[in-house]
Amino acid sequence: MSGPRRAYVEFKADGEWRGSDGCNGHGGRWVVGSGGAFLATTGPSTLIGCDGVPVGAWLASSWRAGLAGETLVLLDARSKETGRLRRAD
Repeated sequence: MSGPRRAYVEFKADGEWRGSDGCNGHGGRWVVGSGGAFLATTGPSTLIGCDGVPVGAWLASSWRAGLAGETLVLLDARSKETGRLRRAD
């Protein structure tokens, strides 16, 4: 078994997303609507315990998304920030 990896999320043009919290693989579907409306669903995930970044939970609880430079900012239904995802180099 290998150790923790870097957390990431990849949004594909066909509406699929895949990612990792650093230990567990995640995936699901996503769509963006007008004004930054955002909806993501999550599918099955592996269940390795670690102190990773909760990428799947951030996406599933987000209602809006916007950009702050190269950073994707996710907001919940009350406009509270749920997470930030920085574009990989």
